[in-house]
Amino acid sequence: MMNLLRKLRRGPSCSEILEILQSYLDGEVDAVDARKVAAHLADCTECDRESQIYRKIKSSLAGRRMHVDPEILAALRQFGQKVMAERSD
Repeated sequence: MMNLLRKLRRGPSCSEILEILQSYLDGEVDAVDARKVAAHLADCTECDRESQIYRKIKSSLAGRRMHVDPEILAALRQFGQKVMAERSD
């Protein structure tokens, strides 16, 4: 599942990073893909900003210790991806 970035010979695009960003932040990608995501985030301010937003949201939700509907989280991820797609147009 997470071999998406490994198949790429060039550096991953922003949209490819955003596809797996949440998995990366949750520690669900393998070491090879994690290094590629980390390298991209170090070079791309927009994707790094998006990762910081996800981290803040995750931290805020963890601090509240309440159950969050997975559909709401999925909608939030889709919104983030839409925002990033609009920025690259």
